[in-house]
Amino acid sequence: MEQSKLEEFNHWWLKGKVDTDLALPFKRDVYREIEKQMSKRFMVALVGLRRVGKTTIIYQLIQDLLETKIDPTDILFFSFDEDRAAIGEILDTYRELNKKDFREKRVYVFLDEIQKCKNWENEIKKYYDLYPKLKFIISGSESLFIKRKTKETLAGRIVEFVLMPFTFKEYLHFKNIKEEEWKYETKIKPLFLTFAERGGFPETFSFESERDFKEYIRTLVVDKIVYKDIPRLFRLEDPEFLRVLLELISTNPGMYIDYQSLSKQFGKDRRVIKNYISYLKESFLILLLGNYRKGSITTLRKKKRAYPADTSFIFMYKTKMEEGFFGRVVETLAVNKIGATTFWKNWHEIDIIADDIPIEVKYQEKIRPEDFKPLLEFMRKFKKKEGIIISKHEEGKKTFAEGRIKLIPAWKWMLQN
Repeated sequence: MEQSKLEEFNHWWLKGKVDTDLALPFKRDVYREIEKQMSKRFMVALVGLRRVGKTTIIYQLIQDLLETKIDPTDILFFSFDEDRAAIGEILDTYRELNKKDFREKRVYVFLDEIQKCKNWENEIKKYYDLYPKLKFIISGSESLFIKRKTKETLAGRIVEFVLMPFTFKEYLHFKNIKEEEWKYETKIKPLFLTFAERGGFPETFSFESERDFKEYIRTLVVDKIVYKDIPRLFRLEDPEFLRVLLELISTNPGMYIDYQSLSKQFGKDRRVIKNYISYLKESFLILLLGNYRKGSITTLRKKKRAYPADTSFIFMYKTKMEEGFFGRVVETLAVNKIGATTFWKNWHEIDIIADDIPIEVKYQEKIRPEDFKPLLEFMRKFKKKEGIIISKHEEGKKTFAEGRIKLIPAWKWMLQN
């Protein structure tokens, strides 16, 4: 490949530092955990939605390496989002240009949007095994490990970090709200309501126009994944149907996925629908929750509930918020905050089961006695002694024969670990 292309990507070879508009000062909460892996042998993989800061983290890691006085030419960056080339071609050109011996000196290799590189897993495995001093840091906008062969190829060689949109805590840090101010409801709750509506894509935090916000989410996040990323990865015939399913889930957060019913509604084979739903999940656009049971086989056979992976998708598609719908938005926030995987439905229904603790969202003016019944039924059935109600206003603890239920306002719960 052309040497000028590598020089363009790696401007620090000449400048000795990363451009400040690329290595932005704000660092995500997960950054320190990623940084700890830089001295280890394993590859590091950053995966997640578009526009959540994966490339920014790469530039921040590069800048931190430069500040430790590492030779700038010992750091190689290439983005497959911008250009196409084989990994071997990139490394050979770099090695020739900078006169590097991969067996003699540690070299950091950053490969962005690597899923766009054909046969990347086998190529990178070859170099990883041949040259122990090469440190690979890769990123991808879809799960890089969907295919079984990829998992098998890189088993024991890679550490994966999944980056989702910003959390509410990160949002407050980004807005320079000091932690000592977080306890003041009059200060934090308005910010929580804005975050709930706009979601966690950092480039939208300064947008004032609703039109600009929706256009950003549609064109730079959803359309690129639905019409480009997923069809390229899975060779889909009908990407428009992906968008239809995403809109359906985003405007009905928490909906039950009934493949037979969806098949009749859209005139599609239920197997096709099941595949398309899985593509949305593997591309981090939605979350699927299974029904909690002690036996995982039973859980798998039950209908799942689906949520958009960020509340911005809800507001992109919803032209009007019906009265009472905001509780579904808060429910979506809660599901995404903890990466929930299970709910519970028996005679009653509970939104989230996390670490065997039932969590119910009741974003309403007053918590009624009947609102405790689902939690108490779960606690009695599974012999659990605690539950949580995420409320609109109320805070405190209620003690029952089955155990204790904690009530906590949504804005405050979003700030808990």
